[in-house]
Amino acid sequence: LYSNRDGDLIEEEGGYVTDRLISQLNTNDRPSFFLLYLNEYTFGQSNEDDAEMESVIEACINNPNIHLVLVHEQDSTKGGCKFDEFFRVTPQKLIDEPYNLYQEIAIPLYSMKEYRDVSLKLILNKMVTSNPKLAESSISYNRGSLIGSISQLKDGMRRMSSIETP
Repeated sequence: LYSNRDGDLIEEEGGYVTDRLISQLNTNDRPSFFLLYLNEYTFGQSNEDDAEMESVIEACINNPNIHLVLVHEQDSTKGGCKFDEFFRVTPQKLIDEPYNLYQEIAIPLYSMKEYRDVSLKLILNKMVTSNPKLAESSISYNRGSLIGSISQLKDGMRRMSSIETP
């Protein structure tokens, strides 16, 4: 979330991520999603990072215009770990009521191309079905639009998977 090799989503002072997330949602009349990429580096790195991540997740859950999509990395070379680990390192406030971060099943993300393609399609499907506007209009999506969306998801996941970690 904070940065990648390309410099995307670089954190700035003053709650940049949270403030920007909320301000953009107030100006756009379209579905918004927060894809939470779960691997061993999502939580438990530092108190400061955990506090920022907690703040962003709380803002997303509290905003009815944001649909949270959990994706669980399976490849250990990309920080994949057993799901039980998240219950140990996630701030308890996010696990308990009213946030219930893990009430939805996380979509497993695999490295093998065939499985990864299925994972990415599940992510896209989750996005379409979690928003009534998209679900109603999903019939009108054309093949090119879906292929473009899947391609963008693949590019984003490739960048996320290649983030250098400590």
